[in-house]
Amino acid sequence: MRFILLCALFQLVYSKVNLPGPSGPCQVETRSTELVDTSRIDPFSPNRNATRAIMVTSFVPLHCGKVEYEPYLPPKMAQAGTHMLNLPNGTFESLQLGSWSSAEHSRPNKSQEYPVIVFSPGLSASRLIYANLLENVASNGFAVVSVDHPYDAAAVEFPDGRILVGKANMSDIPLAMDTRVRDVIFTLNELTNNTDSIIPASYPGKLQLDRVALIGHSLGGATAAQAMLNDTRFAGGLNFDGSLHGSVIQQDLDRPFINFGQADVTGPGYETWNETWPHLRDFRMQLQLKDSLHLTFSDLPVVFDSAPSARVLRNETASTLGSLPGLGTLPGLRVRTILTEYITEACGFFLTGRKPALLRGPSSAYPEVMYIRTE
Repeated sequence: MRFILLCALFQLVYSKVNLPGPSGPCQVETRSTELVDTSRIDPFSPNRNATRAIMVTSFVPLHCGKVEYEPYLPPKMAQAGTHMLNLPNGTFESLQLGSWSSAEHSRPNKSQEYPVIVFSPGLSASRLIYANLLENVASNGFAVVSVDHPYDAAAVEFPDGRILVGKANMSDIPLAMDTRVRDVIFTLNELTNNTDSIIPASYPGKLQLDRVALIGHSLGGATAAQAMLNDTRFAGGLNFDGSLHGSVIQQDLDRPFINFGQADVTGPGYETWNETWPHLRDFRMQLQLKDSLHLTFSDLPVVFDSAPSARVLRNETASTLGSLPGLGTLPGLRVRTILTEYITEACGFFLTGRKPALLRGPSSAYPEVMYIRTE
């Protein structure tokens, strides 16, 4: 095992690893931006007078052009991610994401409009570990904006190089939820009123901002539900494996909402799905993914299958424990395919009202997805 790991590390040091590129018909341009909400004091900042600053990444579709590879994570975030997951040195540093990065390229027709999805990550998670999935969603014709929530994310890096480290014990979930909800609503406000702050000014495509989809993983899924209750501009929501929090558990939500969980949802927190179910007054659905665990709903399965040293570690762990803790046993690329398909079909339904076959019942194309209950 040690020899194999050393060989994998040697390969990492002298090579870059390209993550799977977008599978949709569109190329994707990405941009990361700092947004400052001058109307709010950051409740978690050690500086009592600090205004709330967040980082967002936009993924917008393009019709054609040449894909260029850039680092999956900024250097400091890559080092932190490798350390946090106890991976061999250089694992995250070796990964590259294929996308556009504000270069000259062929552009979409100026009259073309794209539906918008806002994404909120899980507690302690960076928006960056969902980039490959969200880029793939964008390649299918959606403009996607992911939001980091400083101080509950493990670390958030800003353009000036400063890094805001997460609280070691984020025990105040109600305050975190309130802050997160305000973050995503502020992001939508900026998209609507100050689009150039998020989307490159040179981008000629138009965004459909009258109805926006909101999705999230873990506490991000709870954020999606509560933000929908607070702001009717969010037309529908998708929760990936998150227990629900806030008043949405007891108040009626009059727009479509889907809970999409891991294989086993009998543990603590999932009772909130049953509590909320009677209050979902529009289309409602519960799905579960076979052979999955909580972190299946992120880029990590793709990362572990793509980086040679991490793949060795995953295979070795799987042979003794059944799966790498938190990742499940589904192949990473298959996970990405399934999640992309359900995100695009669900969000298309939220924004157009046209229900696709995928939301009507089990699909032979995706036997891994269990349809638990609906409407």
